[in-house]
Amino acid sequence: MRPPSAPLTLSTLILTLAFGGATTRLAAQTTTQKPPTQTAKPTQKPAPVKPAPPAAKPAEPVKAPVPAAPQDLKYAATYTAEGFKTASFTFVKGARERYEFQDIVLLKQHDLKRTVQIMKAANTYLVVADGAPIMPAMPVMPGAPAAPPRQPGVVNLITTIVDTGERKPAFGQQARRVKTMIDRQPMPGACDASKQRIETDGWYIDQPKALAALSTQAGPAPEAMPGGCTDQIQATVNGDAKALGFPIGYTTTIKGDDGKSIVTSMEVTALEVTTLDAALFEIPPGLNAAMNIGEMAKSLSDINETRLAEADTAPAATPKAKKPGAPRIGVPEFVNKTQQTVNTRAMRGELIAQLNEAGLEGVPMAAAAPEEAQKRAQQLGYDYVLFAEVTELKASKPGGLGGMMKGVSSLTGGGAAPGAPQEVTESTLAIKLVGLDGKPKLTTTAKGKEGGFTLKDGLGIAKFAGGMYLTMFAGPQMFAHLNSYGAANLGGMSTLGNPMLNQLQMGGLGGLGKGVGIDATAGAASYLMTQGMAMNSMNGLSGAPGSGPSFDSSLEKASENAAKAVAKALSVKK
Repeated sequence: MRPPSAPLTLSTLILTLAFGGATTRLAAQTTTQKPPTQTAKPTQKPAPVKPAPPAAKPAEPVKAPVPAAPQDLKYAATYTAEGFKTASFTFVKGARERYEFQDIVLLKQHDLKRTVQIMKAANTYLVVADGAPIMPAMPVMPGAPAAPPRQPGVVNLITTIVDTGERKPAFGQQARRVKTMIDRQPMPGACDASKQRIETDGWYIDQPKALAALSTQAGPAPEAMPGGCTDQIQATVNGDAKALGFPIGYTTTIKGDDGKSIVTSMEVTALEVTTLDAALFEIPPGLNAAMNIGEMAKSLSDINETRLAEADTAPAATPKAKKPGAPRIGVPEFVNKTQQTVNTRAMRGELIAQLNEAGLEGVPMAAAAPEEAQKRAQQLGYDYVLFAEVTELKASKPGGLGGMMKGVSSLTGGGAAPGAPQEVTESTLAIKLVGLDGKPKLTTTAKGKEGGFTLKDGLGIAKFAGGMYLTMFAGPQMFAHLNSYGAANLGGMSTLGNPMLNQLQMGGLGGLGKGVGIDATAGAASYLMTQGMAMNSMNGLSGAPGSGPSFDSSLEKASENAAKAVAKALSVKK
């Protein structure tokens, strides 16, 4: 250990300086010398982290589309007249209507401006354009003078409406009882001079929406038959028409000039607002199209005859109860011994209608040999068989159209057409009434001269049409029960045989306008009745129009006289 303050030796000093200088240089080098330059890589930002998707919510159940509220309508109604009842069914969807009357379906396709008439039993349909004539114009025979058109007259139609104030629940509404009276008063010169009074006591509810919409789409009414005369209607309404609506039940009484009354009633038995299949309002596949009303009439006549033959040859069933005091008479198809064309099937129907009107009970039978027809009548429990032959037809002016035009004009309420050739026709029938023992009860001839076709409170139309057309509503067996009123009831709607009621149903009740207080089903039946009239007017009893003189009037009169002779022989009074 060196003593303090001892001087440094030279060697020590040199070592110190040497070591210090080295240290100083090293420090200087450290300070002034830079490391090699290097390019620095930019700092990379971390990739953004995507947020995790939110947890999926549980799938909601798919909601079924809300069905549209039902807009269509269907209802059932029962009509009663003279003890006969018939059920009808009506369907309405949009611009279309469907009516079912047993074997007949009527489709009103307003969107296509046409009506389709379907005969299911005959597998046939007929299309009629809205506003088309009921029947085509008749040909004019060479040399026949043209008949000048008859000028229409004026008919006053006074309608009185009384709301009784009575109410009752019906089909989810409050039904109101309303009485109406229609007084028909023809003025001098009117084509149809008949006076009538129609009284209706009915229950009404508000018009269903489906029917209310239809009232704006209904097409024009069919044109009148050629040769007819349509009076001008002057309507007066007393009372509030708003009280009327959709009839759910009524009783109608018609009083004619002769004081007779015809009573018919209707009741809606079911009514539902629903959704209907559009196929209901289309023509079903597989049907045969009739080209005109004549073809339709023939198809009906043929199917009726087939049904009769099947019924006459089927195993005997239990005979139906007979009308008290009315012998049951089987009437086979007529035999025509003349050279003139005669509709023997229509003649049979005409004679049956006349027998019924005389207080007897006529039943149609298929054509057969007398022995076979009599044997079958015994099996069916008939009392007699009536054989008839057309033996003579005479006309004073061959080729004239007077009788034909007279018949058509009568159907429209116009009487004989002024200026038409008025040939006189005469018809002779040979009739034989045979009992179950095979012995003749009556053998005679019945004649008819010109005859004159009358409507008898409107029922003559349907009576005349019954043999060829209206039997489709009930079949040949039911036809046995149709008397003079029954043959006109159109399956339970006798008032529709009246031309005025037909006009009312087609054009508006007593001038109140379309859809006001109208029974739409009855209006459809009126259309069918009009078609039946046209069918028979075209086919007639003595052939098609234009084929020669018409013996319809004289044949009709001969049938009436034959029925009276049978009733007298059997001591039957109407």
